[in-house]
Amino acid sequence: MVKKVFLCGIAGTGMSALAGLFKQQGYEVYGSDNRFYPPVDRLLADLQVTLFQGFAAKNIPAQIDFCVIGNAISRGNPEAEYILDHDLEYFSMAEALQRFFIKGKRSLVVAGSHGKTTTASFVAHLLTVAGLRPGFFIGGKPVNFNANHLLAAGDYFVSEGDEYETAFFDRSAKFFKYRPDLLLITALEHDHIDFYRTAESYLQSFKNLVNQVPGRGRIIINADYEMARQAVGRSFTPVVSYGCAGADYEISDLRPSRGGYDFGLERSGRRWKFHSPLAGPYNVWNLTAGIILAHELGLPETIIAEALATFGGVERRLTVLGQWQNTVFIEDFAHHPTAITQVLGGLPDAYPGRKIVAVFEPRSWSLRRNYFQGSLPASLGRADEIVIKDVFEKEKIPAGERLDTVALQAELEAMGKKVHVFADYDGIQRFVGAMDFSRKQVVILLSNGDVRDFTAWVKGLVEKKEK
Repeated sequence: MVKKVFLCGIAGTGMSALAGLFKQQGYEVYGSDNRFYPPVDRLLADLQVTLFQGFAAKNIPAQIDFCVIGNAISRGNPEAEYILDHDLEYFSMAEALQRFFIKGKRSLVVAGSHGKTTTASFVAHLLTVAGLRPGFFIGGKPVNFNANHLLAAGDYFVSEGDEYETAFFDRSAKFFKYRPDLLLITALEHDHIDFYRTAESYLQSFKNLVNQVPGRGRIIINADYEMARQAVGRSFTPVVSYGCAGADYEISDLRPSRGGYDFGLERSGRRWKFHSPLAGPYNVWNLTAGIILAHELGLPETIIAEALATFGGVERRLTVLGQWQNTVFIEDFAHHPTAITQVLGGLPDAYPGRKIVAVFEPRSWSLRRNYFQGSLPASLGRADEIVIKDVFEKEKIPAGERLDTVALQAELEAMGKKVHVFADYDGIQRFVGAMDFSRKQVVILLSNGDVRDFTAWVKGLVEKKEK
């Protein structure tokens, strides 16, 4: 008999991917949410999932085998209350992923503050090129695959390890559920300020994750970040580090080449030369984590070279939206001052001689508040001209806690930058539409939010100009 699963809050990126995995495994899938935005609406339609608009107890089929409750769901939700009152079996998204898809496989978890989506995508691609047929569950859409999830046909399952809370009934980090045999920790610094109020609590979460890795496993860390080194300070599992001078694998000879970067790796006197096809020097560090994993697994150098040459990256990571005349339009998910610094800092290598115009939306929980008020000017100051959209839903944030865009503008202008602040994207569209596209320039949108109306407008602008 076909088993039935109900997903409460199915329209989230992770929950919709979980729905895809259940469908691949032969389940009959039902789910509900308040809104179904593209591309999730198309994904779920293609999966032939039975969907309900809005939350109601009647949405849950009578003969359901179990339910999955997303972390966007709170107590008081009518479906959650029905599940609890009727003693239905339920799991969090992370629990369900481990129980039904990771268990029995070698769990390979990629965690960290920055770079984990790209690193996890490269690792999944690398193992696929090696013929190991991995499963994966990734927070972004890898260019090399049709979706951000895949049922494992081989021995490995790759998970992007999210350090955010699991569910209303489990306030621990999601990544604790994945029980890693192999753990990769990328760039690590205090993030998710709403969940981890202090840097110490954030670090402790990663220390606890490190303690889950068995002694027979491996931990690979980006040693350029002190917090990553601290996380493994008392590890019972062998640790391999990468980064600049002093790491086990030292990265050197970094230079722009063919739209990406040539770079060298050295360990114990042995040297390798590689090429990253991705823009942004920080991606060399992301790909190096995968290269080291390949060495630890004993994969041949030919496989590593093929995987590097064919890796397409991740959607919404320096993604080119289009070009008209000499103006290139790009979007990136950058959601933290460090990520913004890295993205803007890498553009001159990828687009030499072009003016950089950054369109910045404070959209994440942390960026909407004044926690990063002091560090944002230096990050955004990497651009030549900055366009700032006002804080997303600023009315929901007390004025004393909110990012002060007026002060941010003043600090950037004191640095000699041209700065424009708009209340909404309509004003930004008028500003961008009036630009001189014959100038050699890059316009990059920096937001981790849903700005498809603006990106669709950019694509339409380019298409219109081309006709």
